[in-house]
Amino acid sequence: MPDAERPERAPRIDVAAPNRVDLAGGTLDIFPVYLLVPGSMTVNAAIGVTSVVSIRPVRRGARLVSDRGVRSVSARDTHSFPTGGPFGLVAAALRRFPPRTGVELRFRNEAPVGSGLGASSALLVATMMAMARCLGKRVGWRETAREATEVEAAHLHALTGSQDHIAALRGGIQGIRYEPGRVEAARIAPGTPRGRALEAHGFLAATGRSHFSAGVNWRMVRRALDGDPGVLRKFRGIAGTARDAWDALSAGEIDRVGRALGREWAIRRTIAPGVSTRAVDELFSTAAFRRRVLGAKLCGAAGGGMVFGLLRDPDMRAPLESLLRRSGFVPRPFLLSRGPRIRAAGEEGDVR
Repeated sequence: MPDAERPERAPRIDVAAPNRVDLAGGTLDIFPVYLLVPGSMTVNAAIGVTSVVSIRPVRRGARLVSDRGVRSVSARDTHSFPTGGPFGLVAAALRRFPPRTGVELRFRNEAPVGSGLGASSALLVATMMAMARCLGKRVGWRETAREATEVEAAHLHALTGSQDHIAALRGGIQGIRYEPGRVEAARIAPGTPRGRALEAHGFLAATGRSHFSAGVNWRMVRRALDGDPGVLRKFRGIAGTARDAWDALSAGEIDRVGRALGREWAIRRTIAPGVSTRAVDELFSTAAFRRRVLGAKLCGAAGGGMVFGLLRDPDMRAPLESLLRRSGFVPRPFLLSRGPRIRAAGEEGDVR
């Protein structure tokens, strides 16, 4: 009897994978950009905004459900879902595992669409972790991140990086170094003094405008691949700010982290059209903002989404949030995440 037709009851599994903010070095995680920029590094932090996948048994067939039941699709088994439409990326991921019947997968993103927090990548990671647990497989973070990156790139027909997947898999603050043939990731735990300092100074705010990372990223990457000396020089500058940000985080020097963040954004916003927005430029240029903020940037490939920055003093949070609201932005809580959470058959734990 084919695997997909075995009357095997699916276990109940819940996986919550964290989204991330990128402090410095985004885009350098995209192959082959890091091969063109020696010393490439990406620094990010997993946050308390999650993408959730739940597996539940059903009597027959397979079903995908999202948006709290607003959208759903049924199929004969987990290999029979169409790879187009709103469930396309998940359907592509499910084909990396043996087909199953009698299973329902439910999906939920806490981040709004186009947030720049890597929610779709985190949801992909959560799906792969849930299916691996369902099948009793143990897979390391390197293998999962590599496979998730390639599944996403193949589905989107676009170049994608791995930083979102690594943050979702490991949690905490990540310093990811990209070398030919290998990726090395160091981690600072949220509960350490360095992690608590970043959490105390960090802030998030929604711009109210969605971003589309693939288009902005491709404009940057294409010019690098064409050998544009100006773009390659800017990428080298971004790599330098990422290394500086990581060194400063490791030393617990928040002022220096903020300055590196500001320098990274000053370079990034000039690297391709559409990276910044008029509202963001106006906010960042005000004296009231600069008095309160060490450095700030748009998350992800930018063009919209979320603003992330570091306060000069945690006591300045309330007046900064008032300024953000007056400027049309919506402040959001900033909390670090330890990593993905898995609950299966009454068992719950953190996985890194």
